[in-house]
Amino acid sequence: MIERFIADFPDDGLVPLARIALALVSMNQADFKTADAQLALTEDAPVGTTRDLWTIARARRLRLRGEPETALELLRPLLGKNVDPLARLVFEEELTLSALATNRDYEAISYMDAWLRASAEEEKDATAKAVTAIVSRLPKDVLAGALQAMRGQGESIGYGIEIERILAARLVEIATATGDVKLARMLLESDAGSVVAAGDAALELGELATSRRGLNIVMGRTIGLLLPTESPGLRDEAADVLRGVLWGLGLPRGARGRAATPVDAGTMARVPRAGCAPLAPAPDLEEPRPELDVKLITRDDSGDPDGTEPSLDELAGGGASAVITALDGATAARALRWSEAHGMPLIALVPPDRADERDAGPSPASFGFVLGEDRSNVLAALARAAPSLAAEAVVPLIDTSEANRYPPQGGRLGPMTLAPPVSCEIPPVRAGEPRFPIAEWQHDKMGAWLVSGSATCAGDLLQELSSARDRGVVALTLEAAALPPHAPGLRVISASAGVIPTGPGADARDDELLRFSATLGGVTWWTALGRDAATLARLAVEQLPADDVSDAPSVAGRRTITRDRLAAIQTRLWTTEASTWTGRSMPRTVCAVESPAR
Repeated sequence: MIERFIADFPDDGLVPLARIALALVSMNQADFKTADAQLALTEDAPVGTTRDLWTIARARRLRLRGEPETALELLRPLLGKNVDPLARLVFEEELTLSALATNRDYEAISYMDAWLRASAEEEKDATAKAVTAIVSRLPKDVLAGALQAMRGQGESIGYGIEIERILAARLVEIATATGDVKLARMLLESDAGSVVAAGDAALELGELATSRRGLNIVMGRTIGLLLPTESPGLRDEAADVLRGVLWGLGLPRGARGRAATPVDAGTMARVPRAGCAPLAPAPDLEEPRPELDVKLITRDDSGDPDGTEPSLDELAGGGASAVITALDGATAARALRWSEAHGMPLIALVPPDRADERDAGPSPASFGFVLGEDRSNVLAALARAAPSLAAEAVVPLIDTSEANRYPPQGGRLGPMTLAPPVSCEIPPVRAGEPRFPIAEWQHDKMGAWLVSGSATCAGDLLQELSSARDRGVVALTLEAAALPPHAPGLRVISASAGVIPTGPGADARDDELLRFSATLGGVTWWTALGRDAATLARLAVEQLPADDVSDAPSVAGRRTITRDRLAAIQTRLWTTEASTWTGRSMPRTVCAVESPAR
């Protein structure tokens, strides 16, 4: 339309203004050749609106060409001048963008304020939208600094309410999206006025500001526990860990004092436990003493990757001097990195995923400790006990939470070649029929299975295989470890480490195992991990002072003491024959035990 106007009315007095408008439109379309040509044709534009608009267009071209300082020099003489409404909006925007391009962020904010206040009523919505878009690209620290300056100096600094609202709204977005507690608290300070947030955003900001995140406190002898108790895929594992942790800390009070009876022994497997290796020497383990006042605080990360660090921050703000967490490798990797960054002793219940060298595990000087066992060692032990597992295709039966640890279409995993995994949670197609694909396995002549779900899943599988009179090998990882009854045509081997799978034995751990079973039920691998982690953490914090500290040197000092004591502890553990760490990992011998046919 502009080009047609220039062609149809070449002698019209508005042609210079039209050429400058064409230059601006061309720059918006990245047609710099046309823009340069039109600016050259109007270089001698007459003083007034046309000349002002040419100056603004020329400044824009300089900025887009990488010369924002020169652009700003051209624009500054127009500040305070009664610029024609036709050019004003373009001028205010270009002044702001040129200031930003020269890293004058605070100056740009003052220009945006002037832009908002100078806009006519019919322009205000469009201007606010444009300013909001620019503000969204500014760094958090700049926005926070500008907002605090506006609040601190009030009206004397000369800013309008609209720019303050836009800055505050952007900071609310940043605080709630990133979980920035410090920023949330700043936004809700008593001088914030009514410009911060409303509705759901205000509620979320308030919850964030009143959380413990961002605080750094040691409250006496406090241990933090982070579990995904609301995650459907890990809820059972979390419950088992919690039973072990409560026992290790002597909670509920008095529960550990119950004496075992002959009936209690029947709750444990009837196959004698031989153990994979002789017990290492360790001092007698004293029962938890209530007078030491060891406290437990818990948080739930819901199994959400974005919830790990904020929940750990909550535990740090809640006064923990050691933390227990991580039921999967990805969470372990994040938690161990957080532990190093915050100087917090942390026991990861499983090894971290090893996507790169940084996740290969904690170093001897770190604050992170790894209690669990690498899956590859378990598979190797099972394959040694049953070589057919390495010679034929193996069907894995897994929990939902393990799906990313297995090739989805089958493939190599350690010494085994796996078929596509089958979920332990699949329901039967029809009532009374097997819930596992028994007929399909028979058709494909499958004769080897690997269960890494639960012992319940293993029991269901063996019952259905036994009913179908199938033959083959069923291997159970530590997570599914058990000594279940089965038909003679099946060979069942279970990974074993420490007291897992439980059975009557003759070592120093049996009395405690019987008392646990009588009080809290059977012992699984996850239960044993929880018990060991809590026992180690309890022994590490028991000698800390009982008072609270919040100054940084004292907090760091107590957490360092806890880390050093944790590294040096020797005690009787359930998940290993060892009694202390090697570096920051727990050594253990993993073997396989065979369950006799019924």
